[in-house]
Amino acid sequence: MKVTAQWIPLPSEPISEGEAATTNRLRTYSIKIKLDAPYPSPKTATTRNIDGEFVWERLVTCRGRSEAVAQAGKWFQNLRSDGQKKGGIGKIFIGKLTHECVTVDDNWNECLYGSNFNPRNSCNRLLDKETMQRVVEESKGNLKIADSPVIKGQGYPSLEWATDKKVNSLPIKIGFSTYSEPTIGGMKESLKKAAKKARKRKVSWSREQELKEARATVKRMKATGLLKERASNMDDIFERMSNSKRQNDSQDL
Repeated sequence: MKVTAQWIPLPSEPISEGEAATTNRLRTYSIKIKLDAPYPSPKTATTRNIDGEFVWERLVTCRGRSEAVAQAGKWFQNLRSDGQKKGGIGKIFIGKLTHECVTVDDNWNECLYGSNFNPRNSCNRLLDKETMQRVVEESKGNLKIADSPVIKGQGYPSLEWATDKKVNSLPIKIGFSTYSEPTIGGMKESLKKAAKKARKRKVSWSREQELKEARATVKRMKATGLLKERASNMDDIFERMSNSKRQNDSQDL
């Protein structure tokens, strides 16, 4: 029997964490809207009591959790809008935000912690309590349940970074053989302190070295009898050197 081999295209680059979580399969997701009391549900949902809380539950079938989150947000906004305009059942949600009431389950483990994790991606939003706890544990303390202020016009994340991942703990070189150990704030804070020290310094480092060499030269000349000026005159010379135009220009750089 003759068999014709089928060519399968392979990816040119390693598959990323985000690509690994996506799928073209149709999957079913449970959307839940938390209620303050057992209100009668719309025709497309069911009123249930889960873990002592009343919710409206609606099942949707779509390609990936990101799409399910988008449908959940649209459903809640339509309910709230109809309640405000027509006084319908959605009036109980007036003044409430989507992330305060709506969750989408993650039975397919599409929300996974990794180096490319983005809390604001649709796939990682509107998480239920169990999923949030699982992902926080996977992050080993790098993620926490979001508690930052709400930014108008932006989808609120379920999780957020608990630590600053970009802190550089290496010493900062601020001069020849001179280092400054970074503080808790990281490299940015250390650079600010180094710049502040530089502004406070009356004479630049290079100018200080020139003045030291000049004083040493004058001292050698006086010791060998080549210079017979009085000390007060020497002080005037050094003061003029410190206040020279060259010095002022170096401070502006």
